[in-house]
Amino acid sequence: MTDVDVDVIQVGYGPAGQVLAAYLGQRGHSVAVLERWPETYRLPRAGHLDHEAMRILQSIGAMETFRLQAIPLPDYNLVNADGEVLIHFDWDSPNPSGWKSDYFMFQPELEEAVDEAVRRHPSVNIDLGWEVSTVVDRGDHVEVHVRRLERIDGKLVPTGEEKTITARYVVGADGANSLVRTQAGIEWEDLGFQEQWLVTDIEPHDPDMEIDMQDTAQICDPKRPTSAFRWLGRHTARWEFMLHKGEDPEQMRQDENVWSLLSKWKVTPENSTLMRKTVYTFRSLIASTFRKGRMLLLGDAAHLMPPFMGQGLCSGMRDAANLAWKLDLVLSGRAPDALLDSYTVERRPHARKLIEASMHLGRVICTADPDEAAARDAAFLAGEVPPVVFPWLEEGILDGGMSTDVLGRLGLQARVVRGGVDGLADDLLGTGWTVLSGRKDFLDDLDERQQSIARALGMQRVHLSQAVLDSEVSANDIDAEYVRWFRRLGAPIVVVRPDFYVFGTAHTSAELGALLERLADRVGLFVDAATAAGTGRSVVVTP
Repeated sequence: MTDVDVDVIQVGYGPAGQVLAAYLGQRGHSVAVLERWPETYRLPRAGHLDHEAMRILQSIGAMETFRLQAIPLPDYNLVNADGEVLIHFDWDSPNPSGWKSDYFMFQPELEEAVDEAVRRHPSVNIDLGWEVSTVVDRGDHVEVHVRRLERIDGKLVPTGEEKTITARYVVGADGANSLVRTQAGIEWEDLGFQEQWLVTDIEPHDPDMEIDMQDTAQICDPKRPTSAFRWLGRHTARWEFMLHKGEDPEQMRQDENVWSLLSKWKVTPENSTLMRKTVYTFRSLIASTFRKGRMLLLGDAAHLMPPFMGQGLCSGMRDAANLAWKLDLVLSGRAPDALLDSYTVERRPHARKLIEASMHLGRVICTADPDEAAARDAAFLAGEVPPVVFPWLEEGILDGGMSTDVLGRLGLQARVVRGGVDGLADDLLGTGWTVLSGRKDFLDDLDERQQSIARALGMQRVHLSQAVLDSEVSANDIDAEYVRWFRRLGAPIVVVRPDFYVFGTAHTSAELGALLERLADRVGLFVDAATAAGTGRSVVVTP
């Protein structure tokens, strides 16, 4: 292996890239983050996070302030022009992550919180105002050539300063027009959705101003399909309007036209400030692979989806959580480079299914023909349209003998008590590879090799009991949530991956040992080398 400057070069520093940088820094890996913009962007773009994304943010230590800024909402409706509900999403339904189902947020506040989490790790260096010009995969390392930019009269201008940085891997978190994807020669697959929408962000002069609207709704009116979000964070609101064929985007984004569209809700220049107005082309694109050699893709560089499921940013965060633990094992010498192939195997089908679900909702919402809209409404109101199904992991680093209602589903995070402290499990038990069990004898039959597998992975091992036990491996299941979870799974022992997905289950300590052997095989874990070098380590997020 050629000597390199850093373990990973990351191109781009949006929210998904921030999460990856935080994870890698948390695990002690050296990361050079290169972002062409000299300063952070202070206007909102994404607005939605689900419970899984919130748990990811919790795991990197970004929730201290952000949890107070994000707004949980009870539901999300698609309604027709008469206000009748066509599709209802229950955002008060139970979920395994320990957070409310779904949240709206103001993206600059999110980025500020995650950036603060990243900067706690001295192994991560963030260079703003550096543009990548070339990326070359040398086989055993990558070379990245960059040049410094500065803003002059609103334009980015090269300063003449240039340098070359080397790393073991490069991650393209550089958006839809990813240079890393282009340099890697990875093609887009276009799934066929394309619509133009005017997106407007409003800041009411009175943040608590009463506006006659639902908190969140997609208004499927063929005259003008509209998305309306009263709370995008705690001080802004958003409306999105579909452009009809023949409408000029530049004309539609003129202030007078924006205010005319908003007048229906009595939102005016007298009571609100127009923060942002831009026309987006909503697309459905996915990279043919998320990895080519030592070049990997993340977030919008890997997939673009219409926003109607609110899953674009959430999918990017899932990418980061998935890729981080695999890079950690490879960079620390505990697993082979081939493990990174599972990144595409796991994340691409999941992202593609979310794109397809978003396209389905988009076609429902974007119907502009009155007759087609009437037929659509009749079908939904008659219950003739099947519900949208959220995907889970179906292949990759999973134990193949499990039933499909367990395989690749999210592991539970409930409230526990440990050491006299009451809190969410990930904060008190730690994150990373974890064995959770309702049996106190769950470790009794593990042999030395199986113990070595657990040590090499830095695996947390916790007995959840309704009793208060004085043990290093015990915690009090204060709300009996884990008791109910083990019963639903039909097994008292569960192995959970660092990205919170269930790898496998067991009924006895002996079955757990066999499960760990299969896990080591699926990962390609270098058990003896990893434990001898002392590279197995765990990550604990303090509450």
